[in-house]
Amino acid sequence: MSYTESIALALIDWHCSTFRPPLIKQSMRSYGSLTLRGRSAIDHLPNELLSTIFMLAVEQHNHDESDPFTTSPTTISHTCHRWRQISLETGSLWTNIVLTFPTSNEQLTRTLTWLSRSKTYPLDILLDFRDPEWDWDEEETHGFCGADMEAVLRLLLPTAARWRTVELFTDTWAPIFAFLFHTRTIGTALNRLEKLHLARCNAYFAGKGQVFEPAALGQHLPLFGGAEGAAPRLREVALTGVHIDWAAPPLANLTTLELKYQAADVMPTIAHFTQILAASPNLETLAIVGRGPQFVAAHDGSAKADGAALRGTIKLERATKFTFGFVDATSAVQLLSLLDLPALSELSLEDVSASLRHQPPDDVGVLLEWLADAADGAHDTSISPPFFEDAGDSSSASTSHLPLGQLNSLALHSIYAQRLAFGRLYEECSDLRILRLCDVGDGALEALDGVGSLDTPGADVGSCLPRLETLFVRGIHQEIFARVVSSRGTALKESRFEESSINVYTEHDS
Repeated sequence: MSYTESIALALIDWHCSTFRPPLIKQSMRSYGSLTLRGRSAIDHLPNELLSTIFMLAVEQHNHDESDPFTTSPTTISHTCHRWRQISLETGSLWTNIVLTFPTSNEQLTRTLTWLSRSKTYPLDILLDFRDPEWDWDEEETHGFCGADMEAVLRLLLPTAARWRTVELFTDTWAPIFAFLFHTRTIGTALNRLEKLHLARCNAYFAGKGQVFEPAALGQHLPLFGGAEGAAPRLREVALTGVHIDWAAPPLANLTTLELKYQAADVMPTIAHFTQILAASPNLETLAIVGRGPQFVAAHDGSAKADGAALRGTIKLERATKFTFGFVDATSAVQLLSLLDLPALSELSLEDVSASLRHQPPDDVGVLLEWLADAADGAHDTSISPPFFEDAGDSSSASTSHLPLGQLNSLALHSIYAQRLAFGRLYEECSDLRILRLCDVGDGALEALDGVGSLDTPGADVGSCLPRLETLFVRGIHQEIFARVVSSRGTALKESRFEESSINVYTEHDS
């Protein structure tokens, strides 16, 4: 714990204690009797230390706004004259810029005030223009349109050189298009930008057969104009329902990349996808949810160009965390067959088709079997993806390396398969410590229920995931959960069960 944190905690303890400075009575001939309070301990703190305490309070507020003991810069600046002077001189207190729907003159005025008070400090910007009452009409009825986004950008663009994080959430495409269009000339000014998250929160477009809408705004705009060297510090990029010109910079030198819920026709080709990952050799976290990159059909004239990339693997030496959501097992194998993740320690799998089709997911046991085979090098060539048809030996073309044996954490969401398929997957996860099962088939938990090795059904319970320490379960029969926890005894250090929060399958981005 730092010195300033210790001071802050001490002040909180003092405030909660029963001790209060004694009251001083002073008789004044002209004004009668006046009661004055002695100076408190906090009044003796130097301005620099008080400013640091304010920063700690605001940081806690930004992480947990439900905590009644936290505060905001506005509250601090309205406490007393001294606190106001110190807070106004502490520019780092005013760097969290938040605009939400519906926008108002009060919000815009507050934004201008905070931008001014933040001086030259880096800015963290959150723009959340989602409307919970929106009726899903893309063209007419949303209360926040492209012109509104332009008005917001007129306030923010002059401070672009100070942007550190930018998060933009919308329901429709027009505001995203406006952001990409009006920021195309500021790329070279973004010297402080570290994190970018653009989200059109409509998972519907990841469904089978869906194409991008509205078609009139479907062009691929380069991020920040695609200028070479733009945003040199950008390390984390998340594009949810948002496509860009995949061939243009500045998607390079990333540590985190997330591509989620995009229509198949606007996703990058496998060649562009490979180039993006090759430009980020230090990538640590990769998430692909919904549609993966576009694979060129073997009969297409450009298949030969892509074929060279498909024959090898996409190797990410430092990637430790991989989140993969798919719409069908075939497309899942298509992408997984190209990946080589030698440092993988956290894997999350989700069948997103359930929420997109308003019905339970299909049995994806073939995918679980393929993963188990890929882990031990025995690829099942019977389900080799079709783009290898002209590549000769399909088994040699798929040289993926997904080291399940070194996984520390595995999460399965909406995965349905037979018990044996889950058991086969668990057999390869010999070092697994954390298992999360959310709204999956009962077989996922039953495979842990005293089965042991598939070859020896009577084996000890501990032979299946022998190092498992944490088990989180949601939406599976509670009696199965209780039986598994009981059978594992003290080897399981932490376990938790939740009822499923899913009542109907929806199109909304969870």
